[in-house]
Amino acid sequence: SLAGTDITLLQSMGGPIQSAVGLRGSSRTLTRPGAVASAAPEEIEILHTTANFLRVLGVEPMLGRGFAADEEGPGRGDVIVLGHELWRSRFGADPAIVGGDVQLNGRTVRVIGVLGPDFHFQRHSESGAQMSDAYVPHSVDLGRADAGNGDSSGFIRVQQGTSRDVAMSAVSAAGRVMDEKYFGKRGLKLYAVPLAEDLIAPVRQPLLVLGAAGAVLLLVLTVNMATLLLTRASRRDHEFAISRALGANSSALARATLLEAAILGISGGAGGALAAVWGTSALLALAPEDLPRRANIAVDWEVAAIVTGLGLLLGLLAGAVPAIWAAKAKLATLMRNASVRGGGAHGGMRRAMVVVQVALSLVLLSAGALVVRSFDRLLRASPGFSAEGVLTMSVPVPVERYPEDAQARDVHQRLERELASIAGVESVGAASALPLTNSASQTTVSIPSAPGNRGGERDVPLVDYLTTRPGYFETMGIRILEGRGFTPAISNGSREALIDRTMARQFFPDGTAVGARLAFAGESLPIVGVVEHARMQNIHADGRGQVYLRNDDFTSHTLTFVVRSRRALPGLVPDVRAAIRRVDPELALAAVQSMEDVIGESLRQPKLSASLLAGFSLGALLLAAMGLYGVIAGSVTHRRHEMAVRLALGADHGGLLRLVLGEGARLVGLGLLVGVPGIYVAGRLLEGVLVGISSFDPATLGAVTFGLTLVAAIACYLPARRVTSIAPAQSLREG
Repeated sequence: SLAGTDITLLQSMGGPIQSAVGLRGSSRTLTRPGAVASAAPEEIEILHTTANFLRVLGVEPMLGRGFAADEEGPGRGDVIVLGHELWRSRFGADPAIVGGDVQLNGRTVRVIGVLGPDFHFQRHSESGAQMSDAYVPHSVDLGRADAGNGDSSGFIRVQQGTSRDVAMSAVSAAGRVMDEKYFGKRGLKLYAVPLAEDLIAPVRQPLLVLGAAGAVLLLVLTVNMATLLLTRASRRDHEFAISRALGANSSALARATLLEAAILGISGGAGGALAAVWGTSALLALAPEDLPRRANIAVDWEVAAIVTGLGLLLGLLAGAVPAIWAAKAKLATLMRNASVRGGGAHGGMRRAMVVVQVALSLVLLSAGALVVRSFDRLLRASPGFSAEGVLTMSVPVPVERYPEDAQARDVHQRLERELASIAGVESVGAASALPLTNSASQTTVSIPSAPGNRGGERDVPLVDYLTTRPGYFETMGIRILEGRGFTPAISNGSREALIDRTMARQFFPDGTAVGARLAFAGESLPIVGVVEHARMQNIHADGRGQVYLRNDDFTSHTLTFVVRSRRALPGLVPDVRAAIRRVDPELALAAVQSMEDVIGESLRQPKLSASLLAGFSLGALLLAAMGLYGVIAGSVTHRRHEMAVRLALGADHGGLLRLVLGEGARLVGLGLLVGVPGIYVAGRLLEGVLVGISSFDPATLGAVTFGLTLVAAIACYLPARRVTSIAPAQSLREG
């Protein structure tokens, strides 16, 4: 991210940097001259770019052309390039629009190009992920842009083969030159971040955890399938013995067993692919908006073929165990197993597979339970504000229409009055950034007279700062802990500030912050109040300290308005649109959502992880129970003759029941012991995912162990009950 940089200077530095692009986004209204006015403005997401934007990305417009160098900069470039979806939905895919005029926030601009259907550019802003609808040239000098009017960011393309360190050094060198040229050596630094790394970093660890969980579940499934196939093969001892006696060779028996497993595997894979087609949309509904390439996630024929092929592979792997046994078993062994009811020579192999299943299930269940408990902690976490009944909306006040700060403040005041006049609205406020959007600006501040100063960098911390209107704290339910909030009007031209609980605890651990003076942007501002810390980045943890400024003092043209209402929020939106149109029909309304939706979006990723891991865990538990049931049931069937003899010699049914349950208990206990190292490995993998809970939480792991043991006991008891139905005389006659 290259914030506030001079793109031309970056390119002139040469070295490994081939080209660079500057970006900033905004919402605008777009109409076609002569079109019938709609009941509400047609808001679109505009991306302001440098002229070489498309060239750096290697994209050519489908129709027309991209921007020319002389169309970029202040007072130039009344041109626009349309995205394909906007061109199709708003202009009926009319090729004649290229070269024609449209109204962008009341200003006439010429359409010079239309992009193809495969190009999608998603910008991440305070209101979440925003898909860009159209593109216009930058109208400001990025190196001299006012930080109060929003941030610019960008990216560069380096020469192929350039190492990461060399590219970063070049960007850092450009930052030093710009610091001297524009900022008077105040310490401007540029940090280059590889684009792929920047996109993937937030989801890398959750995806690794889910991938590992999926692999473990597949392993459990394979072992379970092998156990069932081996159990089935053991019941065919007599059939195999006769086949071998009649001349069938070992290879033929192995091929038959593998063919059966392959048919099961490919059928299951095809069924899984079909279920994936149906389930993908449901999973995407849970996925966060900023998941990389979210719109491109789908199950196509290639994915379906891979899933089906994986099912075939798993089937063959599972069938390999009974196939090898059938091929290598001697005829005498087959005859003996067919006639003796003692459990078969391969009973030990089946028991070993059940132990593996129990161990793997314990690992998956532990991981799933920890993530689910972590998500429960997130749901209970206090974000520092009250979200219920709060509707939010971004209303940019374009500099082109309102170039003076006083004009923008007047529009903000009129918007507040109109919004407050809506029936059912209790309070209205506005701020330059919302909690949980990671969109506040950052700067360093100091409080020279604070008793908490100890000397060093800690006394000049990096903080989030945002501008607010007076009703913001009341509307958001952010408590004022000390002092007061902002007054509605500037009094005697004095500026003032509020700080949050985090800063107050650092600088004033035992006293009051009210009355102290904050050094900010070269000014000394009196601190008039302390407010609760509203979490800006994550709902589960406090972030940087926060400084609040009055928007009338430090005017931001683009504010997010918040409305608290007793009415249902969806029904409030048409009234909000009408109120904004009464102020100025050309104002755009963007990112209309409730604060509860903002919280929900911040919880999407942990919710998806918790849901999938819980599903994997329950699947593993079910498979383990099925495997244990199959082994115990097979043991009872094979030992029916033995148990009949025991009963005939005086054993009671209760003793035999305990004998069978004891066999299952030994398998489960051994599986739990084998799974302990796996729990440790899973815990290490989960450390970066869990919130508010240890990866080795005793209560959670104890509950998982008890639950798995209980399910295993039920799985053992059901086949063990067959012992009570054994009639000795009949069993001896059948044997």
